[in-house]
Amino acid sequence: MGTNVSTPVLLRRIAQLEAAVGRLSEDLGSLRSVVSRHALQPSKAGGARPRAARSQLPTGTPSQSATSGGLAGATARGEAARVQWVKDGLVVPGEQLAQAWGLTRQALAPAADRGEVFAVKIGNRLYYPQAFLALDREVVAAVCRALGDLGASEKLMFWLREHGALGGKGVAAALDAGVAMSKVERLATAWARERGAARVAAAA
Repeated sequence: MGTNVSTPVLLRRIAQLEAAVGRLSEDLGSLRSVVSRHALQPSKAGGARPRAARSQLPTGTPSQSATSGGLAGATARGEAARVQWVKDGLVVPGEQLAQAWGLTRQALAPAADRGEVFAVKIGNRLYYPQAFLALDREVVAAVCRALGDLGASEKLMFWLREHGALGGKGVAAALDAGVAMSKVERLATAWARERGAARVAAAA
């Protein structure tokens, strides 16, 4: 970052990042409490639910106030949360998803460019939501496109959260239970609009 950036601008950017980390920590906290109360059942198709859905969500995510540590602290807390996603099995490497879909790992990159999938970068590797493993590519693509240009972490929260509009289920579980695809797409569009508006407000 250039040294010619004014202090107010720097402070505003720090506040934006800390607000984003705060929202992420809040999301993960709510997901932990929901999943700890409700163990998901095997799917009707006979496939096992992703282990991430059955396990407790990250226990090592930051609980400290987002106001401590400034930019470096917020960055460190965000990275720690991402590492915990891997440990808890919420995300899987590209090789695993490609194998589940009968693709080569290289085929995932063009799909991501088209907005049909997304990945979160953790360390030097790209990881994809484990929920993708239980769904058809076309279904995942439709939901991901509805999420628009949100950041990967915000998209991941949509896939992990149990939504009241989906009967208290996560996206994959709701679709497996017969919830209409159009309903999930509308919810994804609304989620993207809400989160996008929050980003604009934080930047104002």
